[in-house]
Amino acid sequence: MEKIALDLFTKYAFLANLTAYRSKLLFNEYKCDLKNNDYLVRLHELDPNSKEDVILADWQKNIKTAVLADELFLLRKDEDYHYPHTKFYRLIDGKEELAFELPLAVGKIDILSEEYYLVSSTIKTDEADLYLADEATKEKVWQKKEANKDYVVFDEYPFFFNGEGIINGNRNTLFLVDRKTLAVKRITLATMDVESYDFKDGKILYTGIDFESFKGKWSKVYEYDLNTGETATLFDGVMQITRSFYDGDDVVVAGTFAKEYGAMESSKFYILKDGTMTLAVDVEYSLYNSVGSDCRYGSLKNYLKHDGVSYFITSYESRSIVLKYHDRRLTTFVSFEGSVDDMCFLDHIYIISLKDQKLQEVYDGESLEALTDLNEAVLFGKYVGKPHKVTVDKPMKVDGWVIEPIDYDPNKKYPAILDIHGGPKCSYGEVFYHEMQHWASLGYFVMYCNPRGSDGKGNAYADLRHNYGKIDYEDIMDFVDKVLEVYPSIDPDHLGVTGGSYGGYMTNWIIGHTDRFKGAATQRSISNWISMVCASDYGIDFPIEQEFDDLYNCQEELWDMSPLKYANNVKTPTLFIHSTEDYRCPIPEGIQLYTVLKCRQVDAKLVAFIGENHELSRSGKPLHRIKRLEEITNWLNKYVR
Repeated sequence: MEKIALDLFTKYAFLANLTAYRSKLLFNEYKCDLKNNDYLVRLHELDPNSKEDVILADWQKNIKTAVLADELFLLRKDEDYHYPHTKFYRLIDGKEELAFELPLAVGKIDILSEEYYLVSSTIKTDEADLYLADEATKEKVWQKKEANKDYVVFDEYPFFFNGEGIINGNRNTLFLVDRKTLAVKRITLATMDVESYDFKDGKILYTGIDFESFKGKWSKVYEYDLNTGETATLFDGVMQITRSFYDGDDVVVAGTFAKEYGAMESSKFYILKDGTMTLAVDVEYSLYNSVGSDCRYGSLKNYLKHDGVSYFITSYESRSIVLKYHDRRLTTFVSFEGSVDDMCFLDHIYIISLKDQKLQEVYDGESLEALTDLNEAVLFGKYVGKPHKVTVDKPMKVDGWVIEPIDYDPNKKYPAILDIHGGPKCSYGEVFYHEMQHWASLGYFVMYCNPRGSDGKGNAYADLRHNYGKIDYEDIMDFVDKVLEVYPSIDPDHLGVTGGSYGGYMTNWIIGHTDRFKGAATQRSISNWISMVCASDYGIDFPIEQEFDDLYNCQEELWDMSPLKYANNVKTPTLFIHSTEDYRCPIPEGIQLYTVLKCRQVDAKLVAFIGENHELSRSGKPLHRIKRLEEITNWLNKYVR
């Protein structure tokens, strides 16, 4: 068997944006463009019956599509315009024909009625009506921006967001567009940030937060009447809302009052009527795909409405599944060991999935038959280690997995790497993970688990309030002990640890509490919760979720759970990986702990990726992803092997 090379991921096909189009399936295929250190995309049209796969638009920098009344459009931003503007090109026989254009940066467009499109678009609060201005006025607005581009003014919170950059003044906004005249009308307040929406019979249901200075965590529910042009507030209580939607005559809200397990509590389904929420389905699902992998790229949806029925992708134990909500019932619609990454409907459901330790393909969601083989050749003949499940039997069982090294011989001794997921309310599953498979090809055991705090096992399991670095650390160490018991061929004197985000936090915590790991690689990590709360786009959410008694005087609690407090204990050689535009875990989180280790003569190295953000390992520029994995692997080879 051949080894999984470090840079093999640059040959993977990443699939996304699965969409129904007439009787066919549309999807985007992304690939790494090493020459330009970027990604290219092409548009596929797949016949699910014959499996005929036609390329509608070949490799290019970006492809954004919309299907309107069975017509396919490509959405383009014209570089000649310095302000929001989207051109819609009808795609016919591989040729693009300009159909219409809108004075908006179109995020999503739907047919609302015979008269109107419904468009979502991000605007600036001080440019809420720019779409109404003439070209000369718009040009003056742009010129003023250009003159002031060397500085940024923050007067809101939050003011930046990972992957999006500066968001001060940004609001996701809803517009009506007349299908004949293309006249545009904004229907939500300039200060309203719309989070989800649905529509039916001349009504638009939406959730959002209206704010001018500080955006809290609690959303409200609104309904716009197309006939009267009026907006009614349906719910203005304190609730964290995931989504609201119509189901028959019901207005359904998926959300939580955060009363039992705090603000990280998973959503339940409520019927909203006359301003009152009545519980319809009592469940504990996060309603997003939390099963991690470094083999995805592009736009993947967790929610879909089809024929009036709502479908959600969520996480259950070690898999991501599809749930169906209809008639006040929630049922499991698609479930298998693996990950459902995207979905759409024709005669039945179709999905993009990571399944059977393979890379992404398009599948029939009923038969689970693969309809594409875009990634078959790249892994052919390669060693792909099977995850072997290892469970720690305790009151709250900890599930984890071990990937055996290539050419595994039980009579030999091997080094091992512990990989810790982010979140913490995320999860590992039995899906293909490139970095783990590469390390297994180098002769390492790779072990990973879902400690308490992880998703997929309900609220009580995910509850880490006041317990960061305590019960999760206990579970991870118990898991390592169990793996060493099951696999005596692992050399306990040759263990390494790595992880990103929350996994980086736990790596920092671990090296301050034990010396059992000979080398560590901490990525996009957290070292000081006080600075993290004050400087991250996650920020004040953390003490809210921890339910501290006093949000503005909780420095002792924050410091107690900060790895930096225990930095003087660290003896483990540690590599720090961080990105300069990581607004989730800002780079000072790595710098602070790195500085202490260097001053104490502990071998440490910090590699900072300029221009990258929190998603470096998953969607960073290809050459940066190669460099990141090289640095981690070389560090672990130096100290662990």
